[in-house]
Amino acid sequence: MANGGVFFFVVGPSGVGKDTLIDGAKAALRDDARYVFATRTITRPAGAPGEAHVGVSEAEFAALDDAQQFLITWEAHGLRYGLPADLSNALDAGRHVIANGSRAVIPLLVGRVAQLVVIEVTAPRQLLAQRIAERGRESAAEIEARLARAVSPPPSGVTLIEVVNDSTAAIGIERFLAAIDQGVALHERVATRHSDSADAYRAKLAGATLDEAAYASLIDDLANHRYCVADRAAILCALITGLRDEEVVSLAQVRTRCMPRLDWGEKIVADKHSLGGVPGSRVTLIVVPIVAAYGLLMPKTSSRAITSASGTADAMEAAARVDLDAEEMRAAVRAARGCIVWNGRLNHSQVDDVTNAMVRPLGLDTRRWSVASILSKKYSAGATHVVVDLPFGPRTKLCTQEDAQQLGRLFERVGAELGMQVDAVITDGRVPIGRGIGPALELRDVLQVLDGDPAAPSDLRDKALNFSSRILAWDPAIGDVRTARSIAERLLNEGAGRHAFDRIVDAQGRREFAPLSPHVETVHAERAGVIADIDGWRIAGLALQAGAPACKGAGIDLLCRVGDTVSVGDALFRIHASQPDILCETAQAAREQLGICIGDAMREEVLS
Repeated sequence: MANGGVFFFVVGPSGVGKDTLIDGAKAALRDDARYVFATRTITRPAGAPGEAHVGVSEAEFAALDDAQQFLITWEAHGLRYGLPADLSNALDAGRHVIANGSRAVIPLLVGRVAQLVVIEVTAPRQLLAQRIAERGRESAAEIEARLARAVSPPPSGVTLIEVVNDSTAAIGIERFLAAIDQGVALHERVATRHSDSADAYRAKLAGATLDEAAYASLIDDLANHRYCVADRAAILCALITGLRDEEVVSLAQVRTRCMPRLDWGEKIVADKHSLGGVPGSRVTLIVVPIVAAYGLLMPKTSSRAITSASGTADAMEAAARVDLDAEEMRAAVRAARGCIVWNGRLNHSQVDDVTNAMVRPLGLDTRRWSVASILSKKYSAGATHVVVDLPFGPRTKLCTQEDAQQLGRLFERVGAELGMQVDAVITDGRVPIGRGIGPALELRDVLQVLDGDPAAPSDLRDKALNFSSRILAWDPAIGDVRTARSIAERLLNEGAGRHAFDRIVDAQGRREFAPLSPHVETVHAERAGVIADIDGWRIAGLALQAGAPACKGAGIDLLCRVGDTVSVGDALFRIHASQPDILCETAQAAREQLGICIGDAMREEVLS
């Protein structure tokens, strides 16, 4: 590389998780010779807790400094830190250096490295306080003083990339790697391109509405990595933030040509999709058996959880194989008239791989973009009729009913343009549906509904019947939702739905149903009153912390509903954790931030 490598200087406050992100990036890039991860020299013993480092005494550090063996040095918290001078050789050779450092020395680095990129790792103040407290090294007053320290911005002209580390380690590492890619691309930008896709991008920036041909060239060049990372990010930002209805149609039509379409040879091939955001709500595992029991074809492909405690494929995997290939899926559908399988081996989209890796760290609103992605995959799966669940609520992707209605109209328009009948259904997403959050717990709820168990969650049963009836109503022999609802209820009550579920499980490959984890602790109410609200995201976060979905039996079992009256000591929910130590950590987190609001006639009190 003619201009040398990039020096990434990683800064951020204590507790923000820099070491975790750097270690994760080092593991991910260990086979890429372009990257060097700096080892710091520190005046503390080599075996001390924390990052791997070269431990030296104060005298040894001073001698190294006098001999000009450091590129940069600084002092913090009573210790001296140094980065080795030979990192300059790596930069000169075109390699990129990643180093953990202090914000205070950024001005000094400006004159010592040619290409400096500062990666600032941040997190919400409350999360920082929690992480520092968990280390057990400082008092509450010391933590508060640490967080109150003012920080100065980097000098003007220094490239700064922010990485928000407020989620899981895996997501933080993904964002950190994306920041490294962005920094490299900023210094490796190729000359201005001359191509159809570049012309389309410039036209979009000028306010034009792009047609199908323009999106075809853009998608092809993006999917095949013909742009550097920074350019891909800029193009996606421009496309996603200004996507008009007619452009969503064009984008969907282009994307249908990226994947071959399955042909099932039937007039009605049903499918369902949920925009998500509601913990529990595992209605698909009930809807598919009811539809199959009636006789319509419903080959359902679903995703695994990405950042949640369970996805549809995770819950189904608690009972059966879900990683079927195309031929195995066809065989299962022939045997059972339906399936619930993971989409990773089927209608997998290379376009999604590229765009998702860029879009998630950018934090863009992708709801309109996702309409094209979702419906193009339904089309490729051979669906002719699709029902879409659009839950709205303060913690879902659609905050208001109006948001859901607008997106619903777009789903139906794009579906019609693709030759599919789409029914967008607006649902209440303000609270969890069902009681279980986690694969085995959600499977338990599903089986209770299918078995007609009196203990079955009534909200889960009602929502499943609602979506089943909308699908059955597409059969001309039925024709209306009310009649379809009666038929769906009869199939459920007579056990036909459960029999169909068992046929699907056997066709996909039955497994012993995953048991609930035996590491259990119940969380109780600390005051009397009425359950006013349940923060589904908080409860789902506890389920994730407990070990779901990696541990199928882990999760949260809700024992109360909004509107319930509770007394002091009443059970609110039960934690099932993957391990005893994980149980202790999750229970402590629940006590610190419960996620359930108990109020009375005059006021509400949040237990958090």
